[in-house]
Amino acid sequence: MRTLGTTFLFVLLLIAHIVSLLFNISEMSIHHTEAFGFFYDQGWLFAIARFCYEHLGHNDFALRAPFLALHIINICLLYAISRIYFKKPIDSLLCVFTFMILPGVVFSSVLVSKSTIIMSIALICVYWRLRFKRNAYLLPTISVFLDAGCSVLFLGMFFYALHHKNTRYMSFALVCFAINMNLFGINVSGHPQSYFVDTLGGLIFLFSPLLLAYYIYSLIYSIKRYDDFMSYVSLSAIVFVLILSLRQKVDIQTLIPMSVVGLPVLINRFLSDIRVRLPQFRKGYVARLVCIIALACAQTSVLYANKLVYLFDVKSHFAKSYYYGKDLAHKLKAMGITAIKAQDKRLELQLRFYGISNNSSQTLQPVGDKEHYDVSIEYLGKTIARYEIVQDSKKSSHR
Repeated sequence: MRTLGTTFLFVLLLIAHIVSLLFNISEMSIHHTEAFGFFYDQGWLFAIARFCYEHLGHNDFALRAPFLALHIINICLLYAISRIYFKKPIDSLLCVFTFMILPGVVFSSVLVSKSTIIMSIALICVYWRLRFKRNAYLLPTISVFLDAGCSVLFLGMFFYALHHKNTRYMSFALVCFAINMNLFGINVSGHPQSYFVDTLGGLIFLFSPLLLAYYIYSLIYSIKRYDDFMSYVSLSAIVFVLILSLRQKVDIQTLIPMSVVGLPVLINRFLSDIRVRLPQFRKGYVARLVCIIALACAQTSVLYANKLVYLFDVKSHFAKSYYYGKDLAHKLKAMGITAIKAQDKRLELQLRFYGISNNSSQTLQPVGDKEHYDVSIEYLGKTIARYEIVQDSKKSSHR
């Protein structure tokens, strides 16, 4: 009965999470980098996005559907891993809930991104190891030819095999890593530049500050005490990215997703710290857990309700590049405009995705705080952007 109750609560939690993500998608516009990839990138990632867009409907939901679906699968995989890893079913819910509120996970789940796919591969390998007590070979072999982000998995496999003196698995991991680097590589040309602080900031955004610090501690403790495979994968991802950032700028979206797979280790450390102590000595540890989870929740809440930030700061909104496009396209269509060029070519790509072509003699230009404008974007009563429509030949305002 306890297991059924936990599963029922998991389903409710998952439904609520999906609804929140669908709301997030409805509020967003396509990013200009996503729009560029959609129109010009011939790789497998955007091929998937275009296929879903063509067959599921010409809108944001269809574009992001495969990545949202993979994110849901990842949650189910993590729940299955947690049910094996934890003795108490209720602990699995805390693990899944923590995964759902990680800011970076929420952000990547609604984007056209490799991170959800890379995370799926790592979670399947972890599940295979826990469920069948055997090392995975088939999926890592396939992932060799997928993306450079899978290199982190091979590093984790290598160090895990090295610790266990498993020569066969260690050699397999090395060969996979070598082939993957040969196919995709990591550009180390040019002068060395340290992006350590920027990369650390990206990790903090993914996990939230306190959670990241305790997560690294938990992974190190787990490797020393329990020798969990998922700890090797997660710690390898974090350390590899930080070391690489001392030399160059790192593509965090590609290399860091696998760091999340060790989340059950973090939750186990949290709960162990509480349960090994007598009830009267648990308050401080419970307070620490609540504080860390609350901070992650607050950070993620800002992502969901980021339009509220416009009430305080219009010009430097952290998510402004994910806005304007869709709303501006709707306003232009309401004005009877289905073709227009834009002074900002990134905006032009966004408008093109929403059915506004650039085959026009008119140009959309930002006007800042000028009194005259033809179209404006407003959120929560705040004017976010104003544009005027200019004829290319006469360079005069279109009224």
